Amino acid sequence: MNVAKIFFRKVYRQICLLTGQNVVDAVNLRDVFDFPPDEKIDGFLTYAHIDGETFVFEILAGAQCDGDRVKIFPASYKKSVKLKRGQMEEAELKILTAEYSTAFRDRIQMINDQTSADAAREQTRLIKTLDAFRHPNYPDDVVVYFLDAQHTPELLWVRCVSVDENILTGELLNEPRQDFSCHAGDEIKFGVAQINQQNILLNLPTGGQSLA
Repeated sequence: MNVAKIFFRKVYRQICLLTGQNVVDAVNLRDVFDFPPDEKIDGFLTYAHIDGETFVFEILAGAQCDGDRVKIFPASYKKSVKLKRGQMEEAELKILTAEYSTAFRDRIQMINDQTSADAAREQTRLIKTLDAFRHPNYPDDVVVYFLDAQHTPELLWVRCVSVDENILTGELLNEPRQDFSCHAGDEIKFGVAQINQQNILLNLPTGGQSLA
């Protein structure tokens, strides 16, 4: 699979093999290994997660590929290199089997401890209804319609913070061009509405819509 076609939900918290010359060229091996391997590297074993707001592949090991066989060269525990999804769109990706998760269990736990979102935001990542509106490189960010009787509809980016009784709370990321009585950085409420038989995310200044 090509990374450009991968949505975060498919690989979130999975061990992924990234291959391609662009992947290898993007990394200084001395940033990954205490002693870079003498053998040729074809790509990297990575752990897909969200670092802050950014969808990344964190390097666990170098990889040398021979058909379906993968020889690995473990990275240094003291070093952390994250490849942003937006920089890896031309790479090829393969989700690896559970045996690799076992081999890197401690490293993965360390990454999760360092980068896991709070429980409230993690809940918003479970909502599949939002997937059509998420930014591919920043999965917590969704595009929301702002509209009322006095203004032209405006699309703005909102960062999901929490969900309660099917109503989402988020941080407004853009400054609206019109006066919707909110500004970039403000907390807003939003939910799903249907217009012309199509679902949209809609700003909810005074009420709520179900996400069902």
